[in-house]
Amino acid sequence: MSTSTKTLDTIALFNGVALSIYNGLNAIDSVNGSAITLREAGIKFGKSKKTCQYRVQFADAMKSAFKGRAEKTYANYMTAFVASVNDGVAFSLSSSKGSTKGKGKGAKAGDKSATDKMLSALLNVWKLSAVGEDVLVQVETALADGSTLADAIEYVLEANGIELSKGEAE
Repeated sequence: MSTSTKTLDTIALFNGVALSIYNGLNAIDSVNGSAITLREAGIKFGKSKKTCQYRVQFADAMKSAFKGRAEKTYANYMTAFVASVNDGVAFSLSSSKGSTKGKGKGAKAGDKSATDKMLSALLNVWKLSAVGEDVLVQVETALADGSTLADAIEYVLEANGIELSKGEAE
């Protein structure tokens, strides 16, 4: 009886996953496929970067793909990907949001001042859309992943290191 040995380049695979996550929703199938590949190869993430070489490799890949971003951004993606590999949970950008703190309610519908502020903000987004294309892609990705518009915006702000507090929409 012969035993075949399968060699798996985890560093290359993690780099691919990190880039796929960074590139957005079109890569979700690729990310889930990589999680299945790792799971089928018997790879299981440990609980800590101190004791798990796979966490270290994946963290390095995420840092490389997310240059200049807050560690919290890719740490949330790592949590979602680890769950995908270890537990067979489908990877989702919305599942990588991390903890959600108390959400502010913002202004009430029909508030003229708040409506004017919102329209002004939307106008600014439209004017800067060529500059902020990657941010708009993140919003579109979250929307395509089933988030509401408000949740998608909150997710993108938090993923980019902006902490939201109650009443910040005023």
